[in-house]
Amino acid sequence: MPSLLLALFMMTGCIRNYEPVISSISADPNPVSLGGIVNLSCLATDDDDSSINKNETLSYEWFSAVGEVIVGETSNLATWTAPMEPGLYSISCSVSDESYGLDIATIEITVE
Repeated sequence: MPSLLLALFMMTGCIRNYEPVISSISADPNPVSLGGIVNLSCLATDDDDSSINKNETLSYEWFSAVGEVIVGETSNLATWTAPMEPGLYSISCSVSDESYGLDIATIEITVE
């Protein structure tokens, strides 16, 4: 019995979850005109080496305090409708994996 417990511990003890890493976040066009549409893209990777975590799905979420974000066919793509007020606005993308790893990136968009 102790050898079985040791084997289980060694198998589960060697699994390490690496958090996803956002390599880029982009907005096009930037700057954008009042009420214009901006195409957003967020690219991330997850460098898990263990066979259990290697094929984890990454989930993307988009956040904006102002304007409207609509997620595209794939969740790493979205569009943002700029407000009718000029200024500098922040859009954030969070990426998480199935083991609760998380990364967040923010891009600033100028509305003129």
